[in-house]
Amino acid sequence: MILPNPTEALTLNPLLNAITEDVMGFLNEIQLNYPQAISLASGRPDENYFNIEEFPEYFGIYVDWLATSSGQEPEKIRKSLGQYNRAKGIINDLVVRYLAKDEQIEVAPEDTLITVGTQEAMVITITTLCNRENDVILIEDPAYVGITHLSIIAGYQVEPVPVDGNGISLLKLEEKILACQARGKNVKLVYVIPDYQNPTGNAMPLENRHRLLELADTYGFLILEDNAYGEFAYQADTPLTLKALDNNKRVIYLRSLSKTLYPSLRLGVLVANQQVEHGGQLVALSDLLAKTKGYITVNTPSITQAVFGGILVKNNFSLKKINEPKIAAIKAKRDQLLASFNEYLTGENNAWAKGISWNIPQGGFFITIFVPFAVTKEEVIICAEQHGLIFTPMSFFYLHEGGKQQIRLAFSNVSEEEINTAVYRLAEYFKTKLHLTQ
Repeated sequence: MILPNPTEALTLNPLLNAITEDVMGFLNEIQLNYPQAISLASGRPDENYFNIEEFPEYFGIYVDWLATSSGQEPEKIRKSLGQYNRAKGIINDLVVRYLAKDEQIEVAPEDTLITVGTQEAMVITITTLCNRENDVILIEDPAYVGITHLSIIAGYQVEPVPVDGNGISLLKLEEKILACQARGKNVKLVYVIPDYQNPTGNAMPLENRHRLLELADTYGFLILEDNAYGEFAYQADTPLTLKALDNNKRVIYLRSLSKTLYPSLRLGVLVANQQVEHGGQLVALSDLLAKTKGYITVNTPSITQAVFGGILVKNNFSLKKINEPKIAAIKAKRDQLLASFNEYLTGENNAWAKGISWNIPQGGFFITIFVPFAVTKEEVIICAEQHGLIFTPMSFFYLHEGGKQQIRLAFSNVSEEEINTAVYRLAEYFKTKLHLTQ
């Protein structure tokens, strides 16, 4: 075998150059470089609610439940959980009971896939449905970078639609669809996070949800609904998910379990109950998605599925009760964040901050701050180094230009005491910036 000359440049995917900023890599690196800094950059769930020691119990509960319901021997079941398994998953019958009970989503087990997190679900959906030549994926702008960068690297056509305080702008969405059609392009997917969007923290009102579904019917596109934060609502009266409102099967639903349970389980739920034309006949889209998944991860690990299955069985197929203390805690953190803003960024003693404002999220992990100066990657380093605080520039989340005078703060995995200290440090950084730019 002849090895290539190590000094000879290899030809790589040129689309990698289209990603100007490795957001996830940069944020991970800066937290390692400045371990003493308080990080309000990463939307990680609160580790105080991680009870990893309970995993064996959940595993055993699932095995006992399956043995009782199927008549199989527990030992046989345990051995089978170490083996390859169905591409769609092995706990789908339990998951659909959870979706019906907690989210009013009624689907059949065969129309669901248990995925290796939501990121894999995006890969499966896009690669199964989209034609690189003619299909366009429309995304919120700013958006979760996981779908944006995935689409770019894989060579799919992705275009932005602005986000406002009510989520994706439906007026701009319709304009973009018509513009794509005028160019002979087909809008295949519209990606949205209706509930407490990453990165803005905004939510889509009920009337906008109905209107988005109407647009999907009118123009024939599918909605890719990503629900990672919907569980973390700060008030009881919240609108149903798009999928729960979906009478005409326009929504493909992605339900992350990383934020509500454990990121390390690497589990997500993909719901696709559509019929599509393939090979001259109508087939279940879920079957085609499973076929694609088989060539990506083969199957989702059975052991982690069994742990989640045990959680569902123990909690009567609902996550509401076990998530109640998490929701109360993150609401308290949001309230502390706002109180600290009021202390350090508003009032007579803080007249210097009159050009600084923020939104007030009603759920989720994120808040947006608007500032009267440009925030760059270099500013993140300066703030971490000189003020002991890490944040994320909102510009990281825009497909092209945007968000230059906005900051995203994530408050999910810090204490209320750390939040107060963090906002004090942020205010000191702001003072320095405003002095330099006057």
